[in-house]
Amino acid sequence: MKEKSIGVFLVGLSCVFPSACGSPTGPSGPSTLLSVNVVDPQDINAVSTFNSCVGHAYPQTNSPNSAKNYFWPNSTNFSTIDRLREYAACAGTTAQTPADLSPNEFDRGQTLHLNCDGSSTTLRYFHLNFDPGLVGHHVNAGDFMGYAALLGTGQTPYGSWQFSGNFDIAVSEQDDSRTENYFARLDATAFAAWAARGLTSISQTINAGNPTCSSYSSNVGDPGIFVFTPAR
Repeated sequence: MKEKSIGVFLVGLSCVFPSACGSPTGPSGPSTLLSVNVVDPQDINAVSTFNSCVGHAYPQTNSPNSAKNYFWPNSTNFSTIDRLREYAACAGTTAQTPADLSPNEFDRGQTLHLNCDGSSTTLRYFHLNFDPGLVGHHVNAGDFMGYAALLGTGQTPYGSWQFSGNFDIAVSEQDDSRTENYFARLDATAFAAWAARGLTSISQTINAGNPTCSSYSSNVGDPGIFVFTPAR
């Protein structure tokens, strides 16, 4: 089902994004800038920074940090499984890899890949409730993918968004081991949609360098989590 694109206003952000100033080529074609946000920024109260100590080590078990981005819902959507909508960030084909089907991926929702058309760019959606018929089908940028699963089976709903479950997105080039900052892969229009929530530069969404994490946390307020002010 076709949905309207999320993020439609434009500001003067020409070449603010490192990825916008060049198009490296992978084995499946050039990398793709994402033209649609995976979620409406108005539905989100916090995000994790790339290369942070949030969540868990990723993409590999021996990774020194979490090289993906987590999203926390606003106060309307916390602890829900059928309300917070997610969208295709590019035109492409969905798929599930053997890793997506491992038992560890079924604690809340499922995991799904979206391979952008003619490109080396892939998005991996975690904690997503979606129609099984979606797998293997082509979608357009902005199409509805499914709902964020923010509460596990049998769990008691949390009392506030700060303690709600989150969902995460990993953007990669060529394979899942080569991850990139989601916000750095957005085109100018899609990134500009975050300005009303306080994100105005890529530097706000990434930890410099490659920090080694001795432990990980998913508590809002801890380092590595950017909280929007005011929260919604």
